[in-house]
Amino acid sequence: MGCEVSEKLEYRPGKLIVNVYKRPKYVSPDSTAEVGVLTAPMPDHPIERCKADVGLLSYIIVSKFADHLPLYRQDGIFEPEGVDIPRATQSSWIMQTYEAVKVLEDMLRGAVLETDVLFTDDSIIPLQVKGSGKVKKTRLWVYVRGGPDPPLVVFEFSLDRSKQRPLNFLAGYQGYAHADAYSGYDELFRQDGVIEVACWVHARRKFDEAVSSRPQEATEIIARIAKLYLIEKECTDLDPVERSNARRIHAAPVIEGIFARLEELKTATIPSEPLRKAIDYTLNQRAALKRYLENGWLKPDNNTAENAIRPLALGPKNWMFAGSERGPRAAALFLGLIQSCKACDVNPWEYFNDILRRIMHHPVSQFRELLPDRWQPMAKGQNGLILSSGS
Repeated sequence: MGCEVSEKLEYRPGKLIVNVYKRPKYVSPDSTAEVGVLTAPMPDHPIERCKADVGLLSYIIVSKFADHLPLYRQDGIFEPEGVDIPRATQSSWIMQTYEAVKVLEDMLRGAVLETDVLFTDDSIIPLQVKGSGKVKKTRLWVYVRGGPDPPLVVFEFSLDRSKQRPLNFLAGYQGYAHADAYSGYDELFRQDGVIEVACWVHARRKFDEAVSSRPQEATEIIARIAKLYLIEKECTDLDPVERSNARRIHAAPVIEGIFARLEELKTATIPSEPLRKAIDYTLNQRAALKRYLENGWLKPDNNTAENAIRPLALGPKNWMFAGSERGPRAAALFLGLIQSCKACDVNPWEYFNDILRRIMHHPVSQFRELLPDRWQPMAKGQNGLILSSGS
């Protein structure tokens, strides 16, 4: 009669295991030889004499920067397994691992700037002021690679929100840059070859704030902006050239209608009311808001950068603040690699578990292939060790 097969998804808690490395010792039978006793070396590890193996280091990093688990909570997760890993030890492991992979910082930055489409934003990260018991607002800037290549994300830490920060990071960059209307970007967009692409989502928020005072007029503009996104939805599966043509045919008239209506409403408002502020904001961004019509790789908003920086809104709710400047610099690199993994459909734990075993002996000239968009895992045995040392 056969059988009926049913499948149910099960879960078993993760387990901590101990890897035992047995290294043979050799001695020359010739007593006159100068070789002496030789011991097979340990596999490469990012931290010398570390009690944690690479898989555990990868788990701690991904749990903190991808799953937003503070170290004290991770310690509580290990406790039922009979293992005590104090927060100070975990923190030390993270910082030492950062020093080992620090060589990827410049490589990731250069890769993000390889194409001519970019998304950027910034967010606050609290930094503890030593000796005062207070924290100050520092910044993490995010830059996301757009265009035809797989997305990559890089973060940069700074002590302030000076306009010099994006200028320094994007020195020599040529292409489109999606950004909000923060005045710090104005100097950047005055440079030859850097083209501003404004954000319709930011413009819409201004009118959303004006709904309570002028509901009819504000709602009308919000509805017109919504039409742009309906057009974008229909263009999702088109190639860039077809998408650009469709936007010119369908979206351009809607945009012209929005700006014509805003000019009419401007004469019927006073400068101090929220609707007028929304109108002025949008009219001042007119050219940049139209820019996404020029190129099918561009987007009507800066949501790509905002989505990439969203973990910073979740992270500080769990790990509260950074204790020193080294902390946010390490967080910037780990967040950039993790967000790049997610954008490239790469499992972050598998990625770190692989590159941390390779990076100590990997040729410097080939570090580019260790970034998530080009990463290919090495073959490993049942114990997780790399079977081949070739790269």
